[in-house]
Amino acid sequence: MWTYNSYLEFVKEGLENNVAFFFRHDVDISLKKAVEMADFEAKNGIRSTYYILLSSPYYNALEAENLQRIRTLRELGMNVGLHYDNSIKNQDANKCCSEIIIQLGLLQHHIGELEDQSVTFHKPLRGVDINEETVELLNQSAIYSPNFDRRFKYISDSGHNWRENPYDVIKSHDMVHVNTHPEWYNEKELDMEDCIFSLGLEFEYDKEVMRLVRSMREYRDRVL
Repeated sequence: MWTYNSYLEFVKEGLENNVAFFFRHDVDISLKKAVEMADFEAKNGIRSTYYILLSSPYYNALEAENLQRIRTLRELGMNVGLHYDNSIKNQDANKCCSEIIIQLGLLQHHIGELEDQSVTFHKPLRGVDINEETVELLNQSAIYSPNFDRRFKYISDSGHNWRENPYDVIKSHDMVHVNTHPEWYNEKELDMEDCIFSLGLEFEYDKEVMRLVRSMREYRDRVL
């Protein structure tokens, strides 16, 4: 399920089975691909939430061009939230919650007030898990964390790999949280390496692209 059309077919089948979806996209690598996917979703009546990583090594969310892309996501009818990586500072619950509030405030300062404040958690290969105490503090601040919403069955394509067959999930659950990453989706199906190389990332050296490919392979091998 790595093309826009196959994604749409999956959504349609779920809706035919009366599945209630929460659609989410973690924007780890490319805001350009996020806009591309949002445009496809908007044309097909799908509304999702795009989670922006302010600490991404692959794009600067606060650059003028990328801020406009984030605004475009909202203009297309999508929600925007924060994708937060606690492994950078590895803070306790109180400091982590404060940092999330600060980053959400920074995001809102640049793109306008968010209707619903929400956060998802980025976990790279050697990432740090968020604990329940942090989530409780976020809830007290009216910040929603879909990662911990137990009403939904969670499925994800992290590392260009579905750990469970998405079609099996929509046959056995009536509330499904779908986490996808825009960089994996194209008009025609590509493998993980070709997806990354097709992004045309402007790294200083090709070895940086290869480092990203190796990291994704390690992540995929670990979860398998």
